[in-house]
Amino acid sequence: MFVDARSIPNNETLDTDICIVGAGAAGIALAHEFAGQTMRVMLLEAGDFEYAQETQDLNAGENIGLPYFPLAVSRLRYFGGTTNHWGGTCRPFDELDFEARPWVPHSGWPFSKSELDPYYVRAEVLCRLSSHEWSTDYWLAQDRFDPLPLSDERLITRVAQIVKTSNRRFAQSYRDELDRAANITVYLNANLTSLETDEATGSVTQAHVATLSGNTFVAQAKLFILAAGAVENARLLLLSNQRQPAGLGNQHDLVGRYFMEHPRLVGGIWLPTDSRLAMGLYGLHHAGSTPVKAYIALTAETLRREEMVDVQIDLDPIYAQAYVEASNSEEVARLKTLLKGLRAGRMPDDFQNHLTYVLSDLMTWHDHAVAMAPLPLPKPEVISRFLQADAAERIELIGDVFGDVTLAAYAELSGVIPVEYVEVSTRVEQVPNPDSRVTLSQERDALGLNRAQLDWQLTSLERQSMVRALEIFGAELGRTGLGRLQVKVDRDDASWPEDLRGGWHHIGTTRMHEDPRQGVVDRNCQVHGLSNLFVAGSSVFPTSGSGTPTMTLVSLALRLADHIKARLR
Repeated sequence: MFVDARSIPNNETLDTDICIVGAGAAGIALAHEFAGQTMRVMLLEAGDFEYAQETQDLNAGENIGLPYFPLAVSRLRYFGGTTNHWGGTCRPFDELDFEARPWVPHSGWPFSKSELDPYYVRAEVLCRLSSHEWSTDYWLAQDRFDPLPLSDERLITRVAQIVKTSNRRFAQSYRDELDRAANITVYLNANLTSLETDEATGSVTQAHVATLSGNTFVAQAKLFILAAGAVENARLLLLSNQRQPAGLGNQHDLVGRYFMEHPRLVGGIWLPTDSRLAMGLYGLHHAGSTPVKAYIALTAETLRREEMVDVQIDLDPIYAQAYVEASNSEEVARLKTLLKGLRAGRMPDDFQNHLTYVLSDLMTWHDHAVAMAPLPLPKPEVISRFLQADAAERIELIGDVFGDVTLAAYAELSGVIPVEYVEVSTRVEQVPNPDSRVTLSQERDALGLNRAQLDWQLTSLERQSMVRALEIFGAELGRTGLGRLQVKVDRDDASWPEDLRGGWHHIGTTRMHEDPRQGVVDRNCQVHGLSNLFVAGSSVFPTSGSGTPTMTLVSLALRLADHIKARLR
């Protein structure tokens, strides 16, 4: 059931078997696995069912390193967490991501990908993906679009699945299940302020919880799991310093270190030889009934030989202006409204007005037809213009003569629209770097707690890998006659371009390693030195990986749930 923590009497003590902190992807995945079990579960969520600015402001912090998104908005603080605005891109990590690579400092996981593979299958279901398939060959066989004819010796096409918009919010998918589970209580508006240990600091005895309304209470449990995100997990451990001044799990000054992202920027401009590029595979589209998107990457052999980290190359074609204007026209927007309503089995509001706009646009050709002809016949000057036009000019003529709806439909069916140029964006696996870290600032939030301070830092290896990947891609474009690539990133420049940004991916800060001098948690996500404290989410990743983090962090949460169920059995 759900309980508003603001209704808990002040200074109350609540008892449970498992206390989970954070109801985002990891926390809800854990609760889903525990639902219907014999153990009692308490899930503490700092927010409510909907966004509230006062609660969201508790995430605010200071950025002192490379320019980064404001911490106040980079994670959502209400039930469902950041899945409430998740883009839905999913792909498992590759084998190489788990290996200790000599050229990548601090790389290597305590286990191989094969150990996580069964949990990936379960995570695909939990994330509500359409398919268990990840083979590029499989998806190309389903797709109507073809990949670029690049050599597979150095470059490969990867395909990511995109969770359908209606399935992305874990709050929407699992709220009823958690409400019905007799052994689970979700406390909303419940902010963890610190964890308290026994005198020997060998185990956590209780969690101190506060609400913005002013009441406080204590949660006692056999096991505690932090699942509040990489920045907040580190912050909460550092704030829990009553018996250990440096914070829990921080005996080797590792909590908050190794903060990672997937830095990305527009690294180059591709000027195609032929403007009629078939780029449909590399944009969001459907292969069968599954939303997918492809991108270019380097083979594992190339990464080893060149001693690079993974680089994802996204292609963003900038199309002919006539097509862009048609796609954004009011007539096309009204057609989409009509189609959406019809697919849903209902008549959209103002149906007749929408239909009138669309039909009027479809009749544009009347203005260019021979008057009084027995059959629809274009005027001679129109035919002449079509015959003499190049591909880009023909696109403009289709819109002029047949209307925006026809042009948009032609683009959708043909998949070939004249491309002026292609922005080549690079998304890079960040190198684990102890100097990239989260600490506590002197500023305090509305609960009186020190806010987080982020010092995001990159190394030269990310830049070298990015530039080298662009060089390899550019060489392939030249070899195949597809065009030329202008690389915008200077290999030797010490500063990063102004358009550098992250992927809203918070990774590291409580990294996993069997050696407590190199990691905060062990292979089972248990905090070193504490018998009953665990961490879930991407904060435990030793490396940032080649895929987006959500499916991997859910897989790790499912693995942790199995470990805890076996321990409490």
